[in-house]
Amino acid sequence: MLVANPRRGSGESMEVDMENVVSVQEQPTGLEDVVRSVRALARSSRNVAESAVAVAERELAMAISISERLRDSVVTAQTLEEARKQPLPARLRQDAHRALDVMADATAVAQLALLRFVEGFVDERRPSLTDSGEKL
Repeated sequence: MLVANPRRGSGESMEVDMENVVSVQEQPTGLEDVVRSVRALARSSRNVAESAVAVAERELAMAISISERLRDSVVTAQTLEEARKQPLPARLRQDAHRALDVMADATAVAQLALLRFVEGFVDERRPSLTDSGEKL
């Protein structure tokens, strides 16, 4: 395609390779590059956090299993059953289970809210900052 070249004078023209021409509206702004980078960082951070929590959960499960085996090797089943029937320890055990359930629920709700926030930021489609409708 031949276009007029204002620097060379009115009668001269130059050839432009239109395949390599990008309109001003198609060029991402610096802010969009930053947003893309932050989104990529958020995705990576989410994956790292999920992996870290999975490892911590496995470690906790292993510690509980070891504690149960230690308890079973030290205390007989009959003594343990008799101790669990005592009123005060039974109520404390029930209260501790309820408290743990409340903490687990609060943690799950907080995790879900955070996950939705991050996914909304990372995955939500937004209009390009250069698509303002104005021609430059």
